[in-house]
Amino acid sequence: MTLPRRTGTLENESLPALLRPLVRGRGTGVLRCRRRQVVKTVYVSEGRLIFATSTDTDDRLGEMLLRKGLITYRALEDTVRALQAGKRQGTLLVENGAIRSRDLIAGVTEQVQEIIYSLFRWDEGEYEFTPGDLPSREVIVLRMSTADLLMEAIRRVPQWSRIREGVGGLEQKYALSGAMGRLIPDMSLPHEEHNLVALLDGTMNVEEICAASDRPDFMVCRALWGLWASGVLDRVPQDLPPEGAAPPGPERVESPAERTRGASVIREIERFNEIHRMVFELVTYEMRERAPRFFERAFQQVAVEHEALFEGVAVHGSGDLDPIGLRRNIASGELVSYPKDLDRLLEIEMDVDRELLGEKKAAIIQDGILALKEQQLGK
Repeated sequence: MTLPRRTGTLENESLPALLRPLVRGRGTGVLRCRRRQVVKTVYVSEGRLIFATSTDTDDRLGEMLLRKGLITYRALEDTVRALQAGKRQGTLLVENGAIRSRDLIAGVTEQVQEIIYSLFRWDEGEYEFTPGDLPSREVIVLRMSTADLLMEAIRRVPQWSRIREGVGGLEQKYALSGAMGRLIPDMSLPHEEHNLVALLDGTMNVEEICAASDRPDFMVCRALWGLWASGVLDRVPQDLPPEGAAPPGPERVESPAERTRGASVIREIERFNEIHRMVFELVTYEMRERAPRFFERAFQQVAVEHEALFEGVAVHGSGDLDPIGLRRNIASGELVSYPKDLDRLLEIEMDVDRELLGEKKAAIIQDGILALKEQQLGK
């Protein structure tokens, strides 16, 4: 999609607000940001941030590798002199034996990510977005999802003043965007942020979202800003279609009672996932490479017994069950007995534990489950 040329200042428009329409509109072009003598350039291809460069010497690949202890001062100085001849620093480091060729890809990828992350710390400077074909094709481009990239950049913003400006006031409303279903499967959200997405069913304002979450308000607001920047959430009414345009679909407005029930479901899922993560870690420690088959076997059995609850629900690498999928199934199926059905998975896993690990080791895991449940009841 061809987007218009844009210019402005970062004092008047933050980088997340600037990037969001470029990403959502799947535009292609070059974004240049200048602050005093430093210019940082981001290449956007069909809405994906694929490469970045910087004139700041501290952003160079060699300097980054030196800070990480991966090359010596001498190796850096040798490449700096050769850079003046127009050669690439990464290529020189490989040729000189300072790094291996396979390390070059990881190094350049991290360098590009860090350049983009550093731009999110800028709150002053000028920007210019020039649409059109990219001027060159880089051999090494970012494979990380742009939504993950934007989320991580905002996670690194420590100033409340910037988060407050980014998320909006207490009455600012948010809702899941139409792109949420496409974006979430490719994102690596921690379980706290997954739970935050699952909590949003309908339209809620910032104050209501903070009240419904058990995370600190600072963390909730920063995550909301990131989820909006990455396109998972829409601001209401700012991001809704203009008057006269076809709406994405009828909006379901929840009553206060429904919102309270939704928050209760999220807390119950969080309670279960905290226990299941512990079981996952203990079983994985004991069974090592056999652990995935163990969890597959238990999950297949519970999915047959309680298909409505577990249909389409994935188990993440940390041991968490997908809170968004669970929340969707509970709401759509009006499942009242879901806490008992979730605990049924733990019962099945304990049966398999006893079979494969023996009574003694299974008893240790069972004691851990009971102790964690008592701790949760005491909170």
